[in-house]
Amino acid sequence: MTALPRYRTDPSPRALAARLRALLTAQVPVACGVYAGLAAPVVTSALHARITHAMAVAFVSGTSAGVPRFEPPPSAQLRLLTAASWGRLDGVGADMTTFPVDLASELWWRVHERAGGPLRTAERRVACDLLLRLGYPQRAASAIGLSVIDARHHVLSPELAMEQLAVLRCHVPASVVEAIALRGARSGLPAPVRRELALFVVFRNAARGADSTSMQAAAALAVKASSELPAKGFAGMLQRARLHRALAAVPFVRRDIGETHRLLGRALECLTSVAPDPSSELDQLAWADEAYALYCFLVQTHLTIGLGERAVGYTDELVSLSPGDDRTWALRGDALVACGRLDDALDAYAHGMSLGGWGAARAAHLRGFVLEKLGRAAEAAADYVLSHRIDPTASISAGIGQVRAPARDAGRRRAQAREVQVLADLARAGEQAVREVVQASMRRIS
Repeated sequence: MTALPRYRTDPSPRALAARLRALLTAQVPVACGVYAGLAAPVVTSALHARITHAMAVAFVSGTSAGVPRFEPPPSAQLRLLTAASWGRLDGVGADMTTFPVDLASELWWRVHERAGGPLRTAERRVACDLLLRLGYPQRAASAIGLSVIDARHHVLSPELAMEQLAVLRCHVPASVVEAIALRGARSGLPAPVRRELALFVVFRNAARGADSTSMQAAAALAVKASSELPAKGFAGMLQRARLHRALAAVPFVRRDIGETHRLLGRALECLTSVAPDPSSELDQLAWADEAYALYCFLVQTHLTIGLGERAVGYTDELVSLSPGDDRTWALRGDALVACGRLDDALDAYAHGMSLGGWGAARAAHLRGFVLEKLGRAAEAAADYVLSHRIDPTASISAGIGQVRAPARDAGRRRAQAREVQVLADLARAGEQAVREVVQASMRRIS
């Protein structure tokens, strides 16, 4: 089994500014315009982008009550990264009213106007989630009336607890947010809210690989709250699938793979036992959203124990659900490498590169790694250079061969020379805009 290098990026505001500047000159535009203007989804739009657009349509059409809770999108910076990949720094500002007119769709302005008016509870919930997805945390806070943020004394609302929690994540440390969520899961809030708060704590700990007492307590609280709720019907079975997926994270961080797969199997049974209403786009998206998260987990667990071929099989489901998501092709490429199918892995990573944007950086680097393993040094060097051109903040911890260093150094010098020239053409206002954006709002979004 080939060991892949670990590709990591710096999450700091300064690194975000560097990525935005790099994307300006990388010439890898994102094909999907959902996050930069709410354009209609295209073939290359990821599932989470289609969900975001559907939420916006429901919000402006007055059908917010029918919008289910979805998984959070992979990054709160998607609008900024998309706009920068198009060479449009004027699209990364912190104020929705200053968004470029030529990029914004009619739906964008209808969301803007609707979010500024009087809203019912269901509409406030959807408005908050939607504005956070579009990268406007201050506007999202206003939509739910959260004008003063005091984490020490904050009491979660029964109607908008998860939305308040999402906004708080933009302003206070993760440990404080998790403590608030765990306190809410132990409170007298309604059972559906307590379950969501408990699952939030479980998933956050699982993302860090932390086998903590808070994770175990949250898992028990999620089971207790779920026992008070209906387990039948489409929505009920989806929630059961999500519960089992969360519970599987507890043995997974302990490396108890047998128990992990037993619980994931139960989640899969719940998911496949129901079918969404073919006439309801939101139901279909809700089912696909849970399925995508579950299959991602299945791929990761099978890769952990060295079952690469099984992992590849699950990536087929990811391709079917969201072929426009760079995470799909990252996981598929990783699984193929684990099986020793290096030529197929090249195709998977190349597909991820074709989607453009920041996600192409990891795909290009790992494609270069595979090319190096195949002895194609010149092609590997070109991909390493492209990866660094897209994201100069990345750090690589293992698995790198000797060809990469000199090639990347030479490529870095060429890329820097090109970047200096392009930035001069754009004038100093470009860099100033990035600094202003980062200083004004990116500390919250990061």
